[in-house]
Amino acid sequence: MLSRSSHSRIIYYSRSVLDSDIEQRKEQIANLIRTSRRQNEFSLMTSILVLDKGWFTQMLEGDRDALNQTFNRIVQDSRHKEVRIVEWREVPRRELLPSLELIDREGGFNDILDRYNLEEAYTRGTPKAGWLREFIIELQSSLLAQRGIEVLT
Repeated sequence: MLSRSSHSRIIYYSRSVLDSDIEQRKEQIANLIRTSRRQNEFSLMTSILVLDKGWFTQMLEGDRDALNQTFNRIVQDSRHKEVRIVEWREVPRRELLPSLELIDREGGFNDILDRYNLEEAYTRGTPKAGWLREFIIELQSSLLAQRGIEVLT
């Protein structure tokens, strides 16, 4: 009989280390999304990745072992530096729907990104996990609403 490890969540943030050339940066982001989405789908993980003002913020959900492997890849990824875990815990259920979505200022989320002002929050220190979770869930709701999908809670 196969054993399943428990369902967990990681919320972390890091400084992004992306090329200053716009075209190279777009290529790096496209590669990151393509690779991460494929790995998340294979591992049955859900995730939202936010890129704003030189910071990555991500919430991932899935099997504890898969999350551990994924987080180890993130820490070793040259596109991330100063990786800080805000929360890593078991959770009773998933809150995220997509295997991976990238949220940035080009996607029409400026009002939410401005209101939460991650750059200032990270400069002051590590924000509370509940605050970041609320931020990610609000972004997800906005993303789904843009696509005409109503979220039932």
